[in-house]
Amino acid sequence: MSTLEQIRQRPILIISILGLALLLFILTAVDRPGELFTDNHTVAEVDGEKIDYMDFQKRVEQQQEQLQQRGYANVDAAQVQEYVLQQMLNETMMHKEFERLGLQVTDKELSEAMLGATPHPYVAQMVQGTGLPSAQMLYDMAYNPTKNGIDPQQAQQAQAVWNTLEKDTEQMLLSQKFITLFQGTLTANKLDAKALFDENASTSTISYARKDFTSLKEEDFPVSAEEIKAQYNEEKNRFRISEPQYQLNYIAVDITPSTEDLAAAQREVEDAMMGLRLNPGTDAVSGNSKFYVNRVSAPASTLAPALRKAVTGMAVDSAAVVAFVDNQYTIAKLLDVTTSVDSVLLDMAFIDENVAADSIIGLLNTGAKAGELANAVVQHQDSVWVSLLAPGMDINLKENLLNAETGRYFTPANGNKGLTMRVRSRKEPVQVYDVAEITYDVIPSSATINKLNSDLRNYITTNNTAATFVSEATKAGYQPLPATVTPSSLTVNGLSDSRGAAKWALSAKKGTVSGIYSDDRDSRLLVVALTDVYEGDFEPASSERVNSYLTRKIRNRKMAEKLIADYQGKGKTVAEYAAAMGVKADTTQVTFGQAYVRNFPMYESNLIANVAVAKPGQVTGPIALNSSVVVFNVTNVDNSGRKFDFENDAMVFNQREGASSFERSLPAILLGNKKIENRIQKFYSDRQ
Repeated sequence: MSTLEQIRQRPILIISILGLALLLFILTAVDRPGELFTDNHTVAEVDGEKIDYMDFQKRVEQQQEQLQQRGYANVDAAQVQEYVLQQMLNETMMHKEFERLGLQVTDKELSEAMLGATPHPYVAQMVQGTGLPSAQMLYDMAYNPTKNGIDPQQAQQAQAVWNTLEKDTEQMLLSQKFITLFQGTLTANKLDAKALFDENASTSTISYARKDFTSLKEEDFPVSAEEIKAQYNEEKNRFRISEPQYQLNYIAVDITPSTEDLAAAQREVEDAMMGLRLNPGTDAVSGNSKFYVNRVSAPASTLAPALRKAVTGMAVDSAAVVAFVDNQYTIAKLLDVTTSVDSVLLDMAFIDENVAADSIIGLLNTGAKAGELANAVVQHQDSVWVSLLAPGMDINLKENLLNAETGRYFTPANGNKGLTMRVRSRKEPVQVYDVAEITYDVIPSSATINKLNSDLRNYITTNNTAATFVSEATKAGYQPLPATVTPSSLTVNGLSDSRGAAKWALSAKKGTVSGIYSDDRDSRLLVVALTDVYEGDFEPASSERVNSYLTRKIRNRKMAEKLIADYQGKGKTVAEYAAAMGVKADTTQVTFGQAYVRNFPMYESNLIANVAVAKPGQVTGPIALNSSVVVFNVTNVDNSGRKFDFENDAMVFNQREGASSFERSLPAILLGNKKIENRIQKFYSDRQ
């Protein structure tokens, strides 16, 4: 039988061999073949719902852009990413709840919210942020570009803005529907409102004697491991976690100028001051990159307070140190004092480019109002104050505004296409100070930075375990601080540019110490030690935080039992109990609905509850509180409050105990016992 015939008779075998050969070829052709079988697009997953990395990254970029537009130039990228991912996780859980409840937004509801006679306030606010007067204009720019003379590229950009707004508005309306349903689940009836009213309607005055637990020695009240275990099991759900917890201790060293650096900087500033006084303008510092010169021309009223105080008493060509704050010197040199118009009041209008501008300007100058020429005037704004001394003010436009006839529209020399304006009025001329504001930042020298690095490196070399890293820190002049990171964490305790240290912890061996990390501005050194890892459903009783809480609670209970046994029956009046306790009797007022009682720590609920049921004139106690025992006597009950008002008391109930009080915890409520699988660290390098 020929070879070809044998192949024909065994097609499945041959296909399998070819498939295996192809797979082996692919595995050897790629750098990391294991990634072919993993999900490389999911940045996080909750309750079976995945968040795609590309969607996440788009939201991150949008958030960063918004922050930059608001003036936040140095926001840590890791903090933005962490915030955005948490928002997307919350939204994912909310959307799943929307689907479960069958909530939908109809086309009519969406259209009414966006383009109705009265657009939704959210839509109006978002549109105003684009600089446009209405959602209708944004829609026309996107889908009727010829109406406003918009070119195709601008129309495409407008479409992207509109589509995003439409999507966000739909989600906002869904959220409103959900919140309406949610708020309807826990609303006050008449009994609820009346009970809340009764709780706050009367105020009891009490005399009391209180013995604090600090009067006892902690070592006399040991807490056993068995007691901690029993208390832990009783309160276990308090310590539930949704993802692994990595317990750290960290040392952060700020890189700041040394004493020598500050002294050298002071000498350099003094030399510069001498040069500024002897030489014209700012020639004395123009060749020194350490000095930054900012030219300011403004009336005294708009200058910064410290600068205003300095220059208004200076002679022209004199210089002075205005301030030294946060290792930055501010020097002012007064270059000139002139008189000028500070600002003008304008009316502005944009004329459609397809209309003869001269004829429209003529109509405006003969009494027509811009708002009445809607077909020709695309946009208009009246009574706008414009500063003629603003940085970047065009010199030609400034001349136009200074010399134009008041009350008449004109086309400015350097105006935008279709722009016309008129000067309503000008402010009276004021003194204008021409000032050179010179700043000098004192920065750490290379010697200072090298020493800080060297000292910290020597410390972690000598103390290279988590235990000694913490125990020896104070002796070496360092302050170790605790922190917890999770796969969701992109920073250590919120420190900027600390992603590398957080990422190190996720794969480090317990008990080890990291290397040194610096931030992007080289202003801080950071070292972390991994002390423990909690990977179960609950933070264990061995956790320092949990163990401390449980130990304190058990010990306080034992101390209370001891003090109650010591003073039980030691008096018939509060004064007698006070004498037995060795404390001074005092008075205070208690209302059942309050969280804080004067002279007591916050949230002493046991005191409030016992006062509420105590009979006036009867001594009660000693009873255990959170950190003391107390004996009290109700001496007076004041019921002269306001009358019951269902509307008001129902509103208060809803805020304190109804749905409104749960809204802030809604993400946690929806998460419940669900697990979050967070892979965000896999998508970024240490410093991205």
